[in-house]
Amino acid sequence: MATYNNGNQSFFQTHYRGASQIASDTAGVTKPSEPPTQGSQYITSNFGQPWPADGQHALNVGGMPVTSDPFLFEKQQTFVREKIVERRVHPCGSGHFGYFEVTKDVSNLCKADFLSDVGKKTPLFLRFSTVTFGREFPDLARNPRGFAIKFYTGEGNYDIVGLNWPIFFVRDPMQGPDNIRSQSRNPNTFFIDYDATFDFLANVPESNHAGTMFFSDSGHPDGWNFHGYGNHTFTWVNSKGERNLIKYTFLKKGGQRFLDFATAQKLSGIDPDYSKRDMFNQIQKGIQGEGDFPEWTAYVQVMTPQQAEQQSFDPFDVTKVWPRGDFPLQEFGKIVLNKNPDHYFRDVEQAAFSPSSLVPGIQSSPDMLLQWRMFFYRDAQMYRLGSNMHQIPVNCPFMAGNIAPQSYDGLMRLDNANQDTKNYQPNSYDKPSYSERSVEAPFAVANNIVSRQSHHKNEGTDDEYTQARELYNRVMDDTQRDHLHSNTATCMNAGVSKLVRTKYLAQVWNISPDYVKGVVNYLTDKNVDLGEVEKLSKDAAMMGKTQKYKPKESAMHFLTGRDVPEGQAPYPSENTQGLASNLAQRASAMMPSTS
Repeated sequence: MATYNNGNQSFFQTHYRGASQIASDTAGVTKPSEPPTQGSQYITSNFGQPWPADGQHALNVGGMPVTSDPFLFEKQQTFVREKIVERRVHPCGSGHFGYFEVTKDVSNLCKADFLSDVGKKTPLFLRFSTVTFGREFPDLARNPRGFAIKFYTGEGNYDIVGLNWPIFFVRDPMQGPDNIRSQSRNPNTFFIDYDATFDFLANVPESNHAGTMFFSDSGHPDGWNFHGYGNHTFTWVNSKGERNLIKYTFLKKGGQRFLDFATAQKLSGIDPDYSKRDMFNQIQKGIQGEGDFPEWTAYVQVMTPQQAEQQSFDPFDVTKVWPRGDFPLQEFGKIVLNKNPDHYFRDVEQAAFSPSSLVPGIQSSPDMLLQWRMFFYRDAQMYRLGSNMHQIPVNCPFMAGNIAPQSYDGLMRLDNANQDTKNYQPNSYDKPSYSERSVEAPFAVANNIVSRQSHHKNEGTDDEYTQARELYNRVMDDTQRDHLHSNTATCMNAGVSKLVRTKYLAQVWNISPDYVKGVVNYLTDKNVDLGEVEKLSKDAAMMGKTQKYKPKESAMHFLTGRDVPEGQAPYPSENTQGLASNLAQRASAMMPSTS
């Protein structure tokens, strides 16, 4: 039997460890294994061949490089492939490792294993980001901020994909790309296009709750020092099968910090990586004992299905908040970041999040945007990283007690996680078993009619502005309102047309006339017809909407065909029996009794 010289084998295997070991070490769960006493003796190619000469000169004939130099080709070919497809949304950011610790007993609300005991810790990865600007853009730019958490639980990875605001601009998935495009570079000039941003806000009434936050101080946080929110409504299920609707809030220890417009612009020029550097340094100081680790307290708001039925707003509408006076924050844990990534590209750039990454005890809700995000977030990551992205350490479910996926092969498949089972089901050889804990709780949908009918109960009504008014009139103080006015006008002065300016201010008028007057006061061109603005504001709730798709206020609208042109059948079909229930019943129907 042949014998082989494997003197370098231990070094190679240490350098190329598996995803699970790397993930465990990188997350700080285990200590990295010690490297071999004797390290690499010389430079090699990717395939182990010793690199010739000094690595500074290409093989050439009379000063002309030749195509028979594999080392030159490898160096150039790998160089141009070092970057992967940039995230279309949230490309500029940074991430860090830490842990989640349960601080309050919530087992009566949720059966998720990582929430089972007070004091239980779960490793996690948290990525911060801006939303619409590319990786090349300063991370202090006026923008929403991403707040995405990956919990490495014993029952698989659980992702919460949120923002530094509790609400979002749109609730219908059809408008998701439009919202991002309106805040991105102009495709013709490649300039920042505030005319598009204001135009979108002018034509999507429900977006102006988030729009108010966009132009407030919240658009310029001081680094990554802000609160985080899960945004969407989710469902928690306990061990008895009882269900509650919930929303996540993560409050930064020490409070949020913000910058004024001028300071943010100045710091962006001095250090485009200000936010990324600040969080990295905070964690390093914690490691060195020179400061505290960044920390967030985790809270949940809880709403019963019966309460959901009684609300004047739609609890599944991501453009709306749940009032804390009615649904107070209940603490359940804390997040501590205590480790910086070992390698940015491997640990941050290749991190993949999706709200479809759920664990037993946590489910989605009839939030229309959430339902679609559960598909397209995962699809976007597969486009960037491939179908085997779970083998990348930062995405590896390394804490899972069981791993047996039913996916096979594909680009860069490295593991044998399917344990040599047949690649089709059912078959006569394998006897797969399934976890009883992961059975989903069913919920009912609004009706059984396929149509583009809106089911957002506030659409086209003055209720679109109610919460934005509360934000402007009660939550903000005089200084914050003044900053909002000034910030809005500064962006509006950057080439926004009179048409768009007038329509946008008509939306804002419905939040407060003082809001409009405050913005006009800071405009360079004060030629604004307030009478025209007020006139347009009366129909502003229907800007960008189509009457026939507007949600009906009662079953009578469906049965009589009101709001439909004369002679036309009630939309969407003459068979209206399935539409005769009030929209409010959706909230109660989604949680059927388990008795």
